[in-house]
Amino acid sequence: MAAGWTRRTFDADGVTEHPVGPNFQRLRSEFGGAVVLALDVSGSMSGDRIRKAVEGCHRFVEEAADAGYSVGVILWHHGIEDDVAPSSDPRAARGLLDRARASGGNKAVPFLTKAHEQLMALDVGDRVVAIFGDGDLGPQAAAERKAAELVADGIRILTCGLGEGSARELATISTEEAAPRTATNDTLADSIASMAQGLTLKKSSR
Repeated sequence: MAAGWTRRTFDADGVTEHPVGPNFQRLRSEFGGAVVLALDVSGSMSGDRIRKAVEGCHRFVEEAADAGYSVGVILWHHGIEDDVAPSSDPRAARGLLDRARASGGNKAVPFLTKAHEQLMALDVGDRVVAIFGDGDLGPQAAAERKAAELVADGIRILTCGLGEGSARELATISTEEAAPRTATNDTLADSIASMAQGLTLKKSSR
């Protein structure tokens, strides 16, 4: 043994443990993410609109899952039509999207409340709500107050509206700094899918 040799201890996260140890859960919490995709299924979304919107949502779910996010879906109108909580397995989210049907009016507070509960129940590093709507938020002051509660808890809000009026109203609760994301009847699927670009910061940190 050479003179001056000193025994040293090297510490590292045990990410190769099998079965998975506590370090895996800690690292997954630090680097993982969860997103709730809220799709407007009010009556004005009937016909070709709902078909195109579902197509765009499927693409969003695929991109989010590929980026390492757990994905949930809420179908909303004046209340909540149906929902699935965020999961690392996107099959339930996809199945719910395929059952989407248009009816009802618009009110944002119920789905914002549900998304808030679902995301705060998860120990993840990035929490996101991605919202598509083709109308208004319902009572706007109440929606803005509820959105502020989500933001105070570190939840990011991405939005996409069909038409300039809807896009501007949804943008009042968005945390994005870019211009309101605006869809047209022709670009509906692409515009909804483009909200996944808001998840690219998490992709680059992986």
